[in-house]
Amino acid sequence: MNIKTSKLKKYLKDKKSYKAPSCHDPLSAKIIEKHGFRVSFIGGFALSSASLGYPDASIITEKELVDATKVICSQTKNPIIVDGDTGFGGLANVYKTVKDLEQVGASAVILEDQEFPKRCALTKKIKLLDLKNSEKRIKTAVKAAKESNNILIFARTDALSAGSLKEAIKRAKSFRKLGADAIFITGINTLEEIKLIKRNLKSIPLIINITQDIKFDLVDIKKNDFKFIIYSQQLLNSYIDTTNATLKLIKNNKNPKFKNKASDTLALLNFKKYLAIEEN
Repeated sequence: MNIKTSKLKKYLKDKKSYKAPSCHDPLSAKIIEKHGFRVSFIGGFALSSASLGYPDASIITEKELVDATKVICSQTKNPIIVDGDTGFGGLANVYKTVKDLEQVGASAVILEDQEFPKRCALTKKIKLLDLKNSEKRIKTAVKAAKESNNILIFARTDALSAGSLKEAIKRAKSFRKLGADAIFITGINTLEEIKLIKRNLKSIPLIINITQDIKFDLVDIKKNDFKFIIYSQQLLNSYIDTTNATLKLIKNNKNPKFKNKASDTLALLNFKKYLAIEEN
């Protein structure tokens, strides 16, 4: 097992929670690492939007995801959890997606139970794959991962987003029995949902996504409620807000001022190392 995946597996077994902000390129991955976060996430929404200019609507291809993951993984020491959507097709595609992401350095892949092509959860028009075929998808992914033991499988269910917490819990239990290393239930917005999930899924490593729609304070999440706390859109939203504000200043003939300087960016990218190589 490679070093990064070993780290992630160790995190799964300890009693801590880990925040995992979403990176959409190598620079954002480096910034996340610089601020002391120990796990990073490549989310389909942020990657599609910021790196490829597409909405999160199953437009990005498996190759585009794998290529982007390879570059990002090469520039950070953090284990990377990758949003693998539905696996890009049938069971053979799911198998290939897991193996390809493993080859380029991903430490875990999240696979969900929507029909292919998937719908972004924000559209509220989610179509769940039936349980039997969802189980086949996760079973295939687990099989692919166990062949080399270099990547973990995190199973996601969108059943709560589709309107049924009961179905989400049922699917979560099934996916865990099939060998999923952690469970990700999307659409958690209330403290009551958190309590019900924890009551029914004891001892299972859980993942939660923090969105602007949540109706609970982050301090309400007890230390061990969730193993990984994903922030899937915050850096993307920050980038858009800052870019809009900066362009507005430029349009009005003003010179924007920033705390970050060019020298700070060069330091983050280890410029002196490459300069020294050139000077030898």
